[in-house]
Amino acid sequence: MTSSLFTPFKIKSLDLPNRIVMAPMTRSKSPNGVPGDDVAGYYARRAENEVGLILTEGTTIRRGG
Repeated sequence: MTSSLFTPFKIKSLDLPNRIVMAPMTRSKSPNGVPGDDVAGYYARRAENEVGLILTEGTTIRRGG
């Protein structure tokens, strides 16, 4: 059963190396809403460990800049 987790998967034109998906988690770790090196490192570590698809956390838009 778990062997199918590690088989490649295609969603339209997106080829995924496996079926492991990291769900979006709103961690609110970005001061003033601007992601820094810590956030980039967080996602880089997950990508290095062969997560097939990473959905990033929520974003917000502030009126007036």
